[in-house]
Amino acid sequence: MVNSSKKRWIWAAWAIIWPASLFLIYRQTNLDDLNWLDLGAFTALAIIVALFPIMINQIPVFFLNGITLVIYLNFGLFVELIITTISVTIVLLQVRMTKQDLFRIPLNYLMFFLMSVSAAGVYRLFDLPGDAAQALETPLHIIGILAYSMTLFMMNHILITLTRRYIYGKKDKFFERSFFWEFMTTIYILPAALLLHVLYHQIGGVAVVFIGFSIVSTSYILRLYYRSSSMNEHLRNVSEVGHELTAQLNVKETLDLFMERIVSLVPADQAYLYDVTDGEELKLIRLYDPKKRSFYNQGDWKKEGEGIAGFVWKKGAGVRYGKRKQWADKWKVTAPIDSESLMCLPIERDNEIIGILVLLSEQRNIYEKYQFMLIELLANFMAVSLLNAQHYEQTKQISERCALTGLYNYRYFDDALKGLFQEGAPESPVSLIMMDLDHFKQVNDTYGHEAGNDILREVADRLEKAVEEEAVLARYGGEEFAVILPGSSSAQAAEVADTLWRCITTQPFQTKNTLDSGQTVTLNMTVSVGVASYPENSEDDLELVRHADRAMYVGAKQKGRNRVSIYHELNQKPENIPS
Repeated sequence: MVNSSKKRWIWAAWAIIWPASLFLIYRQTNLDDLNWLDLGAFTALAIIVALFPIMINQIPVFFLNGITLVIYLNFGLFVELIITTISVTIVLLQVRMTKQDLFRIPLNYLMFFLMSVSAAGVYRLFDLPGDAAQALETPLHIIGILAYSMTLFMMNHILITLTRRYIYGKKDKFFERSFFWEFMTTIYILPAALLLHVLYHQIGGVAVVFIGFSIVSTSYILRLYYRSSSMNEHLRNVSEVGHELTAQLNVKETLDLFMERIVSLVPADQAYLYDVTDGEELKLIRLYDPKKRSFYNQGDWKKEGEGIAGFVWKKGAGVRYGKRKQWADKWKVTAPIDSESLMCLPIERDNEIIGILVLLSEQRNIYEKYQFMLIELLANFMAVSLLNAQHYEQTKQISERCALTGLYNYRYFDDALKGLFQEGAPESPVSLIMMDLDHFKQVNDTYGHEAGNDILREVADRLEKAVEEEAVLARYGGEEFAVILPGSSSAQAAEVADTLWRCITTQPFQTKNTLDSGQTVTLNMTVSVGVASYPENSEDDLELVRHADRAMYVGAKQKGRNRVSIYHELNQKPENIPS
């Protein structure tokens, strides 16, 4: 978005430069011998061509350069400036600017004024003899015309690049697609323009009809070709993104990739992805809002029929609007005041709506019908990919988690610890806590295995609440638990171990699943804890496990249980180490 200060400077520059310069050029122009009928024909041709611009990266490309060349050669710079200004106005009217975009009018007037004056100045440097009818008589005349056309072309792209960089703040490359398309159209239209010039001096204004029809037809055909080419490119991109999505086996990464690709495929200032939760509410699970103008935050909820997303969910069909006034009355507080174009569509799988996608743009009429269809196709790709990722994560969780406690199992613990040492010695310390519930066999023998399972589940719950997110908490086996602490020294691990010991020993456990059905039993449990650390007292992952295990058995179990033992505090005699 262009700030108000820049807009004021643009209006001021136009007010100072454009009218005064145009007046000075008018004073040097002789309009007495002007053929107004022929001029009207050329003006009509310029206007018709301006009705069929090719929009490339939101930059209009049209066949005006060739026509303005003929107008300049035959009617002079002032007339060419006036007709160019009319044509540019026609193009800007098709864009249907908002009030915030009105500064584009003086900006484009200034840009095309500088282009025309620069091209005319280069042409006059050749100081070519003769009048307009002799403009193609010598090779030097041809070179002058080529210089005029190339100056017009290069000035256009230099000014576009500077404008987008310093006014819009976009770091576009100079050799964008619009550069090559306008270069192609400039070269393509130049012979037709020269033929128009020659025929005009042979048969008069009727030449505009014959050659003009060819120019307009070609302009329209190229416009259709570009749209078809652009659609095919979008289809290829959608196909590639579809393959990317199906390759994802992680729900979060699938959703992130989908949003990233959506905003790269179509222009959007805000993008919202809602999840249909239990078929009752919509939850905002992804939000794209680089300008920080959204009324909503990720995690917000909507009901059926509420807002744009709720309306589309209830209706079961997508909507597409080009102007704010078409939808503002229905959803007054749904989008920022600057939003104009809107596209909202349901995401379906197996004929069931599982999500809603909302796209908003500050530009009018930015979303075309084929883009709606492509995004719908991509959304369906995402729906299938998301299901695959969910199934994969469920399967992965089953293979990595202990079915009883929900903690990581030994396999995951082993892989996680080996992963820290996979590429050699870790740069930061790693500590390991091993825990074993004391006299747990007596619980099973006295109250039954269901009571023992209750104790294990409660222990796991308490430990999960006590450890930090970066820690890896696992059920090591039976009544043993282990905690990997990446980045923790021996002293830090000792503090964590003491916390875990207290969370088990200071509060009794209760169970109703005893051998005497229905009887609630309160049990006080104790735990023996061992701590070892790398690199303080271990050289690799295997030694780290072995030393933590030794600390637990030698320092805790053999010394009466119910305590925390640190490996480096042990008296490491062979007879004290269990086999």
